[in-house]
Amino acid sequence: MRRSSSDLKALSRQAMRGQWGLPVSAYLLIFICSIILTLVITALLNPYSVLSIITCQIMIYIVSLFVSLLQAGYMKLLLNMNRKEPFSLKDLISPFTIQPDRFLTVNLILLLVEVLLALPLNVLSYRTEGMTSLAFSLGGTMVQSLVGLILSLFFGLSNYLLLDNPQMGPIESLKISNHLMKGNKGRYFYISLSFIPLTIACVFTCYIGFLWLEPYVANTMAHFYMDVTGELDDPGPKEEPPVQGQPFNSYM
Repeated sequence: MRRSSSDLKALSRQAMRGQWGLPVSAYLLIFICSIILTLVITALLNPYSVLSIITCQIMIYIVSLFVSLLQAGYMKLLLNMNRKEPFSLKDLISPFTIQPDRFLTVNLILLLVEVLLALPLNVLSYRTEGMTSLAFSLGGTMVQSLVGLILSLFFGLSNYLLLDNPQMGPIESLKISNHLMKGNKGRYFYISLSFIPLTIACVFTCYIGFLWLEPYVANTMAHFYMDVTGELDDPGPKEEPPVQGQPFNSYM
């Protein structure tokens, strides 16, 4: 059964009813870690050195990969909550304990695609000055964000699959995510767009509202994954995870 955006949002709110504290705290912790690490790196930046700028940008990408592990742990926390299993802040570090290279490989591949496609505009932003440089920089950011959205329509379930299947390899998770998203891309895209009004509203709360919006969005996407894989229709005991290289028949 393919549930609508409103149905998945309702399930998300129901699962979080009376339990908002931990998801909000976990999101805030990830956000603070990301901000602190980025500020430390930019503080060391020498704006008059091209080498320093390039090094800083590379370090920021490395930080984003580290944060991606915490975000995968956040997905684990939400899945445990939705499945009425024990969940805590310790879930944030769970990807670090179950072959973190798998998560890093998936997120590195996606990051490289985003960076390479936006690279021409980013290079031009460094080779020009003033408003022209700013325009190229904004263009590069927009291209990278758009590419990220497009990639999520194909591979947005990869981290969930890795969490649920410790023996699954990164390339296999990308392939299976691509298979599961067939016929679901439009629904995923619509769900993403449906949060735009709330996003705009949160801006007028001095961004404080994002502390509740981001967990809400993330948990709705977690329910989307559970819906696509059929778990919401059959919430019984999960099957043994597939051996790497073998077909993922349970989700076909």
